[in-house]
Amino acid sequence: MSEQVADVPAEAGEAPSESWRDALSPDLMTDPSLQHIGSVEAMAKSYINAQKMVGADKVPVPGNWATDEDWALVYNKLGRPEKPDGYELEETGEFSDWFRGAAHGAGLSDRQAQQLAAAYNEFNGEASAQTQEQIDSRRSEIETEMRQEFGGQYDMKMERANALLKEFNAPDLTEMLMADGTPLGDSPDLIRFMVNMSDYIAEQVSEDGLAGRDSRPTLSDGDIQNRVSELTAKNSPYWEKMHPDHDRVVAEVLQLREQIFG
Repeated sequence: MSEQVADVPAEAGEAPSESWRDALSPDLMTDPSLQHIGSVEAMAKSYINAQKMVGADKVPVPGNWATDEDWALVYNKLGRPEKPDGYELEETGEFSDWFRGAAHGAGLSDRQAQQLAAAYNEFNGEASAQTQEQIDSRRSEIETEMRQEFGGQYDMKMERANALLKEFNAPDLTEMLMADGTPLGDSPDLIRFMVNMSDYIAEQVSEDGLAGRDSRPTLSDGDIQNRVSELTAKNSPYWEKMHPDHDRVVAEVLQLREQIFG
């Protein structure tokens, strides 16, 4: 009669010596795809998830040698509209048509195109605001410079210059952009040129024909007095006969005083 050896249970806290993989054949036991699975329960969960994917809509990623047609199938699966006009965008116009075509060529879905358009609009809006702030700041600086240069005659000279532009049917000339993107009307050199030109013409023709028949630009007595005070201030060329601008300043003062006293 042979002796039977009773099974000896493992002591509490001692891990079993056998792994769940021990029940597998050698080729399955060493398969790399099972090495990350630590238990039978984990393997069961992995199997269940795999089963859920069976029959699901899958999109294979084309390889390096894929054709445009191969990629088109992927783009369409991912939600690209059939045609460029299929994008639901709020924007209309020439840029919108270009953007729709570019988005379609890049394979963007409708959601991706909408997000990209929104991001562009936000960026463009901020950039435009910054540009306008810079333009306004520059115009303020130029106006200050011109007011200092023309003194009390600034408003009259600017009105004459603007009237000259209208006379030559070129009121939009000042909005033309220079090479650096600055409006031509913000150029101090152009302002001086137009002022000098209008001053010259004013000497040759009636100011009514230049500034308009309904409104003739004139200086108030207060403006004239301020200009005279400015021209006759201490250290002004008015008091220095050897100064190159002496004759011009004296002539201007006389002309201004004639406007007051006739």
